[in-house]
Amino acid sequence: MAKASLSYSKDTKEIELVVPRGTKSANLSSILKSVLAPDFVARLPRGCQTCTSGDHLLIREELADVIQVELEK
Repeated sequence: MAKASLSYSKDTKEIELVVPRGTKSANLSSILKSVLAPDFVARLPRGCQTCTSGDHLLIREELADVIQVELEK
């Protein structure tokens, strides 16, 4: 079963939805209905809806090739 990922960045004030590779735009409405339901969005570390009403929504497809790089601190 394919899974989507929902995250929030306080720095960029952006909600990011990453959908599985190969997702068709025709499927986005059903995905958004499920993922952006109040019980899911409430889990994100955001303030009240009024405080975050101008936040951006970024929807993207997961990347095919990812390389993990360990950075020195």
